[in-house]
Order: sequence, then structure tokens, then C-alpha cells
Amino acid sequence: MNSVSLFRWLALTSFFGLMLTLLGWILLAPHAENYPTAAMLLIGVVPLLFPMRGLLYARPYTHAWTSFLMLFYFSHSVGELYSGDSGIIYPLLALIFSTVCFCSSIVYVKTEAKTRKASQKKSD
Repeated sequence: MNSVSLFRWLALTSFFGLMLTLLGWILLAPHAENYPTAAMLLIGVVPLLFPMRGLLYARPYTHAWTSFLMLFYFSHSVGELYSGDSGIIYPLLALIFSTVCFCSSIVYVKTEAKTRKASQKKSD
């Protein structure tokens, strides 16, 4: 396994891990009675659906913009860890998955660009 496919695999695994963590957090964790589950699903999970196709098709541009999207989930999970009173497992998992997705997406874009540049030099 080369480094490009390793970082792509890490990005995809952490991306889907974050998605499952958010679904579990919103649907399974105890919340107040007036908790708007549908609104939180829209705010929390729907933005992750937009880059999914580009990530699955290994598009570097989508990986780059997904890293910016991960900053939202990173900051949200840090805030929940700091201010949350009950259950730290969901925000901790979201923090880990968003950090891994952020870092691996950036490294994937860089290594893929180097590989593409090296293959273009060989063909010239």
C-alpha cells in the first residue's frame, strides 16, 4: 500500500466514522424533551453528504475542501467537551475523527499532487 492510498483510506475511514458518530450522538444520546432531532440531523449530518461523492471518487479538490469542513466539526466537539456535563464519548470520538480526517485529507492532497507531478515528468 503506497502513501497516497493509505492517506485516502484514513480520510475515508475517519469521514464515515465521524458520520456514524454524529448519527449516534444525535439519535441515541439522551437529550432534552424539546430537542429538535430533525433540525440537528440537518445541521450536523447533511453537510457531510455534499463531499461524499468526491471523496469516494478520490478527487483531490474535494479532499481539500473537506478538510475545511472538518474544522467546523472539530470546533463543535471541542466546545462540547469543554462545556458538556454528561457523556464525553461522542464529542471525543467526533474530535478524533475530525482531526484524523483533516490531517489525512491534507496529506492525501499533497502526496497525490507529488505522485501526479512525478508521473508527468516520467512521461515527458
